[in-house]
Amino acid sequence: MGLKNCPECGKLFVSGTVPMCPACYEQEEKDEMKIVEYLREKNKASMEEIHEATGVKERTIFRMIKAGRFMGISDISYPCEVCGTLIFGGRMCDKCNTDFLEQVKKSNLDRAAKVQIESDKNRGAGMHSRERDRYR
Repeated sequence: MGLKNCPECGKLFVSGTVPMCPACYEQEEKDEMKIVEYLREKNKASMEEIHEATGVKERTIFRMIKAGRFMGISDISYPCEVCGTLIFGGRMCDKCNTDFLEQVKKSNLDRAAKVQIESDKNRGAGMHSRERDRYR
């Protein structure tokens, strides 16, 4: 345990199992109940719809989704971090995720090719002396 600044209000608090000050955590619990009540009425909703209906900040809603606080209650859509397409899980849509994986593969292949070129360039390069050649 140590002292931290609350990410919501900036006040200093003693950190424990909850990542924010007691007052903000209490407000977040109230906000969660608002969201749950809204989702019970409307099974599917986007993060923007929830924000408009409940007044809860979108970043708070997103943090709750990432923490798994609404699992099994309903499907909540939120924007892909890359292109903004609405998704129901993860950080990126399938297309952006596939593009990202392709970029990683290409980068790994490029890196392996550079290593191979350096290895081939350095093969046979070394220090030779007359002494060594004389005893062969």
